Amino acid sequence: MAVATDMLVPALREVRESQAALADRFKADLAVTPSGEYREILERRAGDARGHVYVIDERLAALKPRRLVQNVLGNAWDITRQAVRLPLDAAMFAPGALLRSQQGKATEQRLLKNVEEEYAATAFAVAICRAAERIAQEAEDAVTAELLGTVRSDGEETLEELAGCLEQQAEAAVMAAQAAVVTDGVGVGGAGQTVRDWSTWLRETAERMPGVDLLQGVPEGALISADALPVPDYRRLSAKMILDRLPQLSQTELAMVGAYERSHAARPAVLSRIADLLGPEPWPGYDSMNASDIRKRLADAGDGLTRRVLDYERRHQARSTILAAAERVHA
Repeated sequence: MAVATDMLVPALREVRESQAALADRFKADLAVTPSGEYREILERRAGDARGHVYVIDERLAALKPRRLVQNVLGNAWDITRQAVRLPLDAAMFAPGALLRSQQGKATEQRLLKNVEEEYAATAFAVAICRAAERIAQEAEDAVTAELLGTVRSDGEETLEELAGCLEQQAEAAVMAAQAAVVTDGVGVGGAGQTVRDWSTWLRETAERMPGVDLLQGVPEGALISADALPVPDYRRLSAKMILDRLPQLSQTELAMVGAYERSHAARPAVLSRIADLLGPEPWPGYDSMNASDIRKRLADAGDGLTRRVLDYERRHQARSTILAAAERVHA
């Protein structure tokens, strides 16, 4: 408990920094975002993040960390902060070709990129908050744990809202690209180059993420042991048997199996099926929830979230109780 108490202040500072980064991210994107639902979400969530910074500062002042904490654990936490800086930086910055000064509002593709970056930064902030919340619980600091629980809950709601924005903006970007193709040769070339730059940046950013070596193929995939796979006796199963089991796996498990498969048998049918199943959960933590909890969450879900549940569940486990509950809400 004593160690957890000593770790609490630096952990709380890390949450404070991630919330400040979110506020800056949302504020910067507001400058090029047209009026509408997406802009309203940014305005509201920027205010929430600033509010979280304020209350965390108040809590830090109340805790008044001892010199020992700052000197002994502060250095260790600084190392941790350096290790996690990359995901925040990657979520905050895009390549220069995509960040040239713009007059007026951003293009549809730029808006889509903004939503993706906001989602990544928010997800990382939620992860930091979840860890700090656990530390507060171990330290038996109920006040700080409750504060962090509120921050985490707001972050999870933000992820849910941004997931809907991602779908809408992706559709808008596709329509804009199609319109550019039918206009003139300059539009076609410009749109093609933007897509190429954008795709390259996405790939390079993903490759730099910590832990990505566990999710990639050769040679990293070869480091994954068959015994560590979520499918028992994987090497003895036929391709058809594996295909039957894939829909039952979580996103993390699918990525692990895909990495192993690519570096070993590399069967096209298995890899293709994994690619079809990989995709965002309807909300963070969906894969780890049981059917009863999912049905409870659906009781007050909006139409967009219900559609995502229906699509995801039909492609994965296809649990009848969840599908029936989602269809009742969606009807």
